[in-house]
Amino acid sequence: MEYILVQIIHLLCAIIFIGFIFADIFIFPAVKKKYGEETYDKMMNAIISRGIKIYPLIVIILITSGGYMFTKYINSEVGFFNTPSQILLLIKVFLVLLIVLGVIYTIFCKLTKIEPISFMKHFHTYALILSIIIVILAKLMFVI
Repeated sequence: MEYILVQIIHLLCAIIFIGFIFADIFIFPAVKKKYGEETYDKMMNAIISRGIKIYPLIVIILITSGGYMFTKYINSEVGFFNTPSQILLLIKVFLVLLIVLGVIYTIFCKLTKIEPISFMKHFHTYALILSIIIVILAKLMFVI
């Protein structure tokens, strides 16, 4: 029962995480285009002021719950590369680490007021693509 609860929490956090990235890529630019820069800036300030309180907690819970579930499938008793599921899980972890590193880098740039490298201007697009791949791998793990 405990594991199922962790799965549900992980899934809800993933929905929120991916949903925000999706909105940032597809919804928010439409608002900017339709209502102008001033309205867009007000909307983003309102979203960011609320999101800065919620989003980091969601990311921490997402990573923590994922780590908990990881230990069920990869550990010293069941092995590390013994099954196709374990290999897919390790690929998922690698992709998650790419997203986490991007988030850390973005936060670092904001705190130090450093201009991020141009590649990071599209970080949410990359994170959305990686997130979709992670979800697909999660489903494939239990089919293969």
